[in-house]
Amino acid sequence: MKRTWNDTEVVSAALGAMAAMVVAGLLGAVRTQISQANCALLLVLVIIAAGYSGGRRAGVATGLLAAASFDFFLVRPYGSLAIKNRDDVIATGLMLVVGLAVGQIASRGHEARAASQAGTDEVAGVYRVAGISADGADITTVIAAVEREVAQVLRLDECRFEALPPLEPLPELDPDGRVDAPYVHMGDGFVLPAQGVVIALRHGGVQRGWLVCRPAPGTVGISRDRRRTALVLADHLALALAAEPGPDARRHAVG
Repeated sequence: MKRTWNDTEVVSAALGAMAAMVVAGLLGAVRTQISQANCALLLVLVIIAAGYSGGRRAGVATGLLAAASFDFFLVRPYGSLAIKNRDDVIATGLMLVVGLAVGQIASRGHEARAASQAGTDEVAGVYRVAGISADGADITTVIAAVEREVAQVLRLDECRFEALPPLEPLPELDPDGRVDAPYVHMGDGFVLPAQGVVIALRHGGVQRGWLVCRPAPGTVGISRDRRRTALVLADHLALALAAEPGPDARRHAVG
């Protein structure tokens, strides 16, 4: 399973690494006037900042560069990565531990906040569609609302209702939120296939149509909860299509 770096991790790791090297270099210029312990604490602050903003990976990456920079600028022999003192070895190891610990804590905090906000947004989308239907909106309005909400929850470039099967065969998002395609993990979920997916609209054993979903440019992970929310919205549309009376029902129902 592939786990790629997201933009926040890359930027935080790069900025943290550069900051660690710059701070260590500046401290190296005044190392005779400031204690080694205080120098280490200043570098730890850089590691904490990177880990908090970018998570575990950014914290570890910054910790590695901070440890190397500490050895190079502040540990005898200066200008070398050799370490001959046990205390210096401990200080270097602690920087790596701090980077991992702070990054892990920050990562879990970010994930918890993101999951909470995403859950709120997803539920709100379902309520919006249900409210439109309850107000007696016509099927065209319901279709447009579901297209909009599914595009938002799956972070799509386009979501389009089709009464007939798409000409291009696409992987289907099954009722459990899985897709029959190679999985690439990113962030809090899996990346949708680049060519897109379809969501079948079925109700009462009848195929009512399809939602053709095209991912937005760039690589974004979609959690299973988001995929399941999209399926709930699709089920709502299938029910609305099935409830269409007379010619409208025949026009939208397929199969």
